[in-house]
Amino acid sequence: MGMAAGQARLLTITARLNHNELRTMQLSNAKIRLADQTEKVGEDYINALNESQLMYSTYDANGNQSYERLTGTSLTYYGPLKNQYGLVNAAGQIMVSELDGKNFEESDNLEEFLDKYGLLGSLDQGKVVQVKNPAYDVAWDEYNKKYQEWKAQEPNKEDEKYWDIETQITQNSELYDKFVSGTDSGCWSSVMNDSKALYHLGDVLSHLLDVGSYTTSDGKNSFEIKEDLNNANPFYHWWTTGGSGGVNGNAQTMAEIREKLDGMNCCGKQEDEYHQNCDGTETITQKVVDLLWDSQELYNSKGDLAPGDPEYDAILDRAKHLVFYDLKYALAEEVPVKVFKQDEYDADVAAWEATKPQQPEVEPYLSKKVRQLTDEDKGQWYVNLWHRMNGESDYKSGYMKLDKYDENFDGWISDSKVNENYTILEDGLMNSPEWLQFALEHGVITLEKVEFSAPSVEGDGLTDVQWVSTIYSSVTDIVEQKDETAATKAEIIYEQRMREIEAKDKEYDNQMKLLDTEHNALQTQFDSVKGTIEKNVERTFKAFS
Repeated sequence: MGMAAGQARLLTITARLNHNELRTMQLSNAKIRLADQTEKVGEDYINALNESQLMYSTYDANGNQSYERLTGTSLTYYGPLKNQYGLVNAAGQIMVSELDGKNFEESDNLEEFLDKYGLLGSLDQGKVVQVKNPAYDVAWDEYNKKYQEWKAQEPNKEDEKYWDIETQITQNSELYDKFVSGTDSGCWSSVMNDSKALYHLGDVLSHLLDVGSYTTSDGKNSFEIKEDLNNANPFYHWWTTGGSGGVNGNAQTMAEIREKLDGMNCCGKQEDEYHQNCDGTETITQKVVDLLWDSQELYNSKGDLAPGDPEYDAILDRAKHLVFYDLKYALAEEVPVKVFKQDEYDADVAAWEATKPQQPEVEPYLSKKVRQLTDEDKGQWYVNLWHRMNGESDYKSGYMKLDKYDENFDGWISDSKVNENYTILEDGLMNSPEWLQFALEHGVITLEKVEFSAPSVEGDGLTDVQWVSTIYSSVTDIVEQKDETAATKAEIIYEQRMREIEAKDKEYDNQMKLLDTEHNALQTQFDSVKGTIEKNVERTFKAFS
């Protein structure tokens, strides 16, 4: 074999060996992928075996139980002995079938809605019931409007026109309070209670007179008030120091009192509890002079006297009148006072009450003959559905404005305020068990169940009935069972795919065996050609050496 031919043969074998090694590597990777596919097929098969479906149990007229796939139709379509459920979306709207939605939208009131399902008998076989009088709410709305307007016109006692500002004498007087509280030795209290009351009376009265000479009102007797504390006449002294006398030890207070009394007349002609009569022309100071003189004369003739003695009590009554009436009102303060004009207010109230609107005399209900349900159970089902879709009223909002209802129509005036309380679910989804199961399991929709034992919610238009939100997994009518059909189908698919994988694996094994055999043969040829080339090279070098 020529050297060139041998080298070409060696290169060809080397290329073939490299190709076989690459192909072997590809087959190994393919077998790894088959292993992954085997794991995936097994996982799918296990999931299929664990898969379940929601079933809905129903009862026939004989009470026999049967199961069917849970769909919106099987759940919400009426059937005897069935519990009533509703599908509710996230917006709180009940999802109804295309038929129920169409019947509702083509009905202006509950009666028309029930008639769509053939649930009402003829009118001549109807029952007379009491229905709301349309004029009742109209009349009362008008009355309430007028009443509020009338009420707003009610005379207000706080209105300035009912108040006048007058100057009144208040009984509050700091000077008077200080005088009554007595001197530092409690003289006024002694006048009222002490065994030496007559002596103390002269002491108190002398404080109301300034230093100087005084004459009694009859002009027959005179005396002098002096500053001498040691004057033989105990009544005729004038305390000049705050520490020795004055009201509450304050000579300044007595000076203010005397100044205010200067020239002021007594309280006027008045019969009081002390039986004093004065004509209002005598000054308070003169009354003090006369009283002081008379008490001095009594003291000089009888000595000290106490309350209970008739002669002293006569003097004391005059002193009380002087203090509790003359001084009290003379020392009182004048203040502005708001005075309520009661007569004017009462007159305005009377005039206002005369305009009070009269309550309407309209009967709240009218007698009306209504068609009766031919099937109470089925009728209640659709009554419940109507109020869940429309709200509490038996009539849609605004139905009275329709042309087909004339002014003499005696139906109910709708007070329904519920709009868009429902939505229509297309029949494809309503009849799809897969969609409903997915929607329930993923919280896309929830269920509401009609409960007859729960008290009704005010405003829902129902009696002893309530739509109650419930969790589908707690509903006894819904059961979960294995999907045998899906399991059988999965088993067939699993076995078929496993056979395909095994066949492919065997095919890959056979190809790898062939490649291995071919590789060994090529390696033998490679070694032979390589040995031949090496010998030729060796002989060539010897020939030229």
